[in-house]
Amino acid sequence: MPARAFTIRKLADAAGVGVEAVRYYQRRGLLDAPQRVEGGFREYSADDVQRLRFIKGAQELGFSLDDVAELVSLSVERDKVQVRELTKRRVAEIRERIGRLEAMASALEGLVSCCVRAPQSQPCPIIAALTTPTVAQTPSREPRRPSRTTGADDRPPQTDAVGHST
Repeated sequence: MPARAFTIRKLADAAGVGVEAVRYYQRRGLLDAPQRVEGGFREYSADDVQRLRFIKGAQELGFSLDDVAELVSLSVERDKVQVRELTKRRVAEIRERIGRLEAMASALEGLVSCCVRAPQSQPCPIIAALTTPTVAQTPSREPRRPSRTTGADDRPPQTDAVGHST
């Protein structure tokens, strides 16, 4: 094997990824699988190390693997406008995600505040809030219509915040 060739393990180590990641990127078409050389080994090059570092760096900045494939294609075409547009979309998605995470953090802080103020004899308001359906968790289908003869046996059993029968 030439001095500049890498085995899959050495390639993965040099790029800071796992061997399975290398194989996965090959299956996704992000990294070419080299031909086998004498002895049955696959030889990877320094260019392959660079490609893996590119993939890893792009992922660390929030790009998906689909984005990475598009960036690779655009780098061959040298289309800076498209690269810039893709990056702007990713920035917008990250900012949107940050907004959702901030809203989640505020909601959790509110639950902690409720928990601090709740009497010891009351169920935990955090657990109660987690077991209560929210708008996002509510099925979008029409509610079931009651049967013609609705009686006490037709009602669902009453449960507390953690699902114990009351």
